[in-house]
Amino acid sequence: MRTATTRTDDRTRTALSRLEPGEAVVLPFLVLLALLAALRPSAVGHPDSRSALAASAALATLWCAAAAWCPVWHGRRSHLTGHTRGLLALALCLLLYPSLRWAVPMLHPARYDAALAGADRWLFGGRDPLTSLEPLMHPTLTAALCWVYFCLWVPPLSLAVVLAVCRRHRELSDLILALTLGHCAGFAGYFLLPAIGPWYELADRFTVSIDGNWWIAHYRAHNNNVDAFPSLHIATTTLVGLLAWRDCRPLLWLLSPLLVAIGVSTLYLRWHYVVDVLAGLALAVAVRLLAPRLNAAWPRTRPELPRPAPARQRHHVPL
Repeated sequence: MRTATTRTDDRTRTALSRLEPGEAVVLPFLVLLALLAALRPSAVGHPDSRSALAASAALATLWCAAAAWCPVWHGRRSHLTGHTRGLLALALCLLLYPSLRWAVPMLHPARYDAALAGADRWLFGGRDPLTSLEPLMHPTLTAALCWVYFCLWVPPLSLAVVLAVCRRHRELSDLILALTLGHCAGFAGYFLLPAIGPWYELADRFTVSIDGNWWIAHYRAHNNNVDAFPSLHIATTTLVGLLAWRDCRPLLWLLSPLLVAIGVSTLYLRWHYVVDVLAGLALAVAVRLLAPRLNAAWPRTRPELPRPAPARQRHHVPL
């Protein structure tokens, strides 16, 4: 006799065999971080890391509960279910970000700031390109660009709302998946080439200080210190620009000043090297090409659902 536990396990296995593409990309990072946290719990020391790990576990538990008990979760694809699962995968991806503070050093304790700064000098004939921005620096401009840098998610949210209101479900699914793929690819870059950023590596080369800004000090206190290469700010804004060009050009023109300002802020505020920006641009182009194709091809890789058995016909016996 099948128990409730057995039925739940069967539902979970069925859901795992029918993962959405965003879920399939996020799941390896979730498993990796869970294993690392189990092997060395003491490494999760920063409050941001503990909160992020707890929130990730809660969201993963919610996913498992929905996969096991929600009848439509692994049923035939609907727009509402697809978007819900895509957004849940993206939210889980973003919650994993603070955990990189401790997870990356466990696997790759080196820092590649010197190599990235050297690549910048090679590109610019032996000069540090970020020092060339110092004549432009002013406290008011610094404060404005700090707020701009903080507004990273305004463009993607704006495009998502427009696509949802216009019922452009395929385009909205592409956007959600592209953001998930881009961030997971960025996380892979942090594991391969962890780096803090120019504000740390080139501190002795700057003659104009921006350290007095409260927002910068707050951001550095909560920075995970491995997220320079590639620049996900550049990747996200470029990706939104490319998809908006395809799906909603009027919105692109409206968002263009903010998209450009976010790109400028990554260098002005000394968060990223120029090579980080170039890597972010390349990542955005690659994800823009991959996400729609993956969304279109993914249903063909999923197993067919069993068709419901026909209802029994009742035979009426004449009295």
